[in-house]
Amino acid sequence: MEIIGKYFNEVIKLNKLVFKSILVVMALSFIFASAAFAAEAKVTGSSSVFTLMEKKQATVSDLIDVLMIFKNKSIDKLSVEQKIRVLRDIKVIGERTMINDKKPLTRGFAALLFHRALNMKGGAIIKLTGRSQRNCLQDMAYYKVMPESSAKDVMSGPDLVSLLQRAKEYNEAGRKDAAEESATEENKPAVQIEPLK
Repeated sequence: MEIIGKYFNEVIKLNKLVFKSILVVMALSFIFASAAFAAEAKVTGSSSVFTLMEKKQATVSDLIDVLMIFKNKSIDKLSVEQKIRVLRDIKVIGERTMINDKKPLTRGFAALLFHRALNMKGGAIIKLTGRSQRNCLQDMAYYKVMPESSAKDVMSGPDLVSLLQRAKEYNEAGRKDAAEESATEENKPAVQIEPLK
């Protein structure tokens, strides 16, 4: 009986070693696959998103890359100044908006630029006072594109990736609504005739 117990203990130890070896092989294959994915993704901007997931503190430069990705603009081989010029040309960054790409990214600044990127009109306050970081953040929180928070809160890389995803969802929902509205308008008769009573 004691021999059988020792045999089972040895089998269990062996199984633990095999299991650990399998885990190590899986981890290494994931790392190599991720590296290959990042090398292939330079043209699409996926490598920027992949790198952002590791960052504890995002910068304004990261926001610029994410906005370029959101607007389907290539970020490959462009300097930060060139990216800013592209975003100014398509009216995502206002001409008077000062950009310091090295600064930590705040929620308010991200909201200000994404508000423009999404072509959001804004509520009554924005229409009266104009776009500000605080107003844009409140507007985006209302539409659930960003969580409610202070405009001065610093964003992490995963926060910025989450914002990109929510902005894409908001954009897609807006396109879907516009398409449905357009289809409804097309089906309406040009002149509505009321029935005789």
